[in-house]
Amino acid sequence: MIADLNIITGASTIKTIHYIVSVTFLIFAVWLVFRSVRGITLSKHYARLDKFLSYAFIINLYVQLVFGLILFSNLGSPEGYEYLGAGGELKGVSKRLWPIEHIILMLFALFIANLGLISTSKSQKSKVKHRKILIYYLVSVAIIAYSLLSIYLL
Repeated sequence: MIADLNIITGASTIKTIHYIVSVTFLIFAVWLVFRSVRGITLSKHYARLDKFLSYAFIINLYVQLVFGLILFSNLGSPEGYEYLGAGGELKGVSKRLWPIEHIILMLFALFIANLGLISTSKSQKSKVKHRKILIYYLVSVAIIAYSLLSIYLL
């Protein structure tokens, strides 16, 4: 009985850390999009802060991947995948479908973001760097948003 409580506490802790990293990711993403739009419209130089935010974006995605995979293993937790639907009713999500779809979409978003980082590092002009970051990272964020919203809206 005590071992079961520790597993549940461990799963809850991992889920909390995953949420905290997600919020941090969201802050970096909004800040990065703001700086990219500002860099494109005002022809701002691609600064160290922009590079830092790009790497922080990618690192956050990798950290989320690690904690997400730990959650996917479910740590032996008896908790189900239940979420509040759009109407406020409790909806059960299949353990077979949504987590796998979510992980695949997250890996694809991580791949797109990495392509953006590589493409940006090969560019020479600041405006081109800002544009590439904006495009690739917004596509990545859109994929993540779709994956997360699909459990609530569908």
